Amino acid sequence: MSTSTSFSNRSTLAENWDTETLINFLRDLNINLDEDDFKILRKEKIDGQIFPDMTERKFMKDGMKWGPAMKLEKQAKIFREKSRVSEKGKIEYFWLFPCGVWSLQHFISWSTNMFGLTERNEAHTVFYNTLYIFRDDPMASQEIHEVVRNLLLKKKVSGKKGRKPLADTSNLQEEIIEKPVSSKSDSLVSSTPIAKKRSISKVLDASADIPLRDDKSIDILEILKTAVRDFDQVPRESTYDAEMYRVLVNWLRKIHGYEITGQWHLEQVCDDGDYYHLYCDLTIKKPENPHLEALLELLATASISKLDGHFEQVFKYKEQLHPREIWIVHFSREDYVVTNPYWPSEKLQEKGLNVVHFWHDRDFKNVRMSARFRDTTDHMQSEIDETDSLKICIARLEVENAELRKKFAEIEARNAELKARIAKLEDKQLQNEIVKNLLSVSRKT
Repeated sequence: MSTSTSFSNRSTLAENWDTETLINFLRDLNINLDEDDFKILRKEKIDGQIFPDMTERKFMKDGMKWGPAMKLEKQAKIFREKSRVSEKGKIEYFWLFPCGVWSLQHFISWSTNMFGLTERNEAHTVFYNTLYIFRDDPMASQEIHEVVRNLLLKKKVSGKKGRKPLADTSNLQEEIIEKPVSSKSDSLVSSTPIAKKRSISKVLDASADIPLRDDKSIDILEILKTAVRDFDQVPRESTYDAEMYRVLVNWLRKIHGYEITGQWHLEQVCDDGDYYHLYCDLTIKKPENPHLEALLELLATASISKLDGHFEQVFKYKEQLHPREIWIVHFSREDYVVTNPYWPSEKLQEKGLNVVHFWHDRDFKNVRMSARFRDTTDHMQSEIDETDSLKICIARLEVENAELRKKFAEIEARNAELKARIAKLEDKQLQNEIVKNLLSVSRKT
């Protein structure tokens, strides 16, 4: 196995490394380990499966000095973190695509597009382990159970025949990363209405020119508007990332040759002196330009404190990646993102921070936008749809009033029922009194 592969790609394959491959990787890191340290790894047969579970104490128990043991424990933590992020991301496949399109080959293709080269054994393990989870889940739908049963049956049959090797993903032709087929008619409503284009992910010969500003630089806000039109229903933050990545890859990369990178791994020593691993959501880069066009940080229904944290965090990414533009892209179903959007301080805006808030309904049929950004003259501009904001408030109040009227009607009905019960009880009580009086009179006589 080559040791020249980047760590971001190799980390997903590390589980299959033998001891020598692991040692070669650690040697390439230049963290001042010597042959005595490597001899201990060889003696104890520490390979890619064992290494992520090693700790400083275990290394020292094997005879390693304290310094190297600390360094190796830090690298083991990085391996665990990367493996967890990678596997979690791959499992998103089963939520992004309808069960009718699930297949091992489709999973490998999608995983390769999203995370880089995916090894056969790892893809096989993640795919079928997830199917077993669905099989044993009583809450899964009957349709999912049927699809899972058929996929596992095919696996069993192919195993009896002798499993064919999976496609060589290093030579895999690029596929369109598709979203589930939907009959929804999405629309983007903002202060500058835009005609709905055909789905970029489905029809690549559609008009899909890159929007440009007056100075011929790409218009990131217009790109975001266009991308969001093609989103499907997105219930989780990780799915916003995946949807944005899917559209940008199918549009900017596969039609225009741009480089789209998701979850860019950065390393930095922060203010507290500790070493941190940071992950930038998305970057856009022209193929012949050494610098990034834009860096995108995506958030879902973030609180003010979380927004403030990311307003600051994104500048740490900027220090290392040097993009032309930095954007916070915030998605939420809460009305306030357009009626009363939260913006960064003027100081951060002057440093180049651009922010766009997207409101959408539950089914992603309606989307509205508020943005604050720098134009080509380096002046701050705003796009806030006051009319639609008012409509949202009115619509929300109408819904609340309808719910209150419904509750009031239910209370009135309950009150009427209680009154009827009370009347019956009073009648029974009166009847009991009459019976008592009659019995009393009869005894006296």
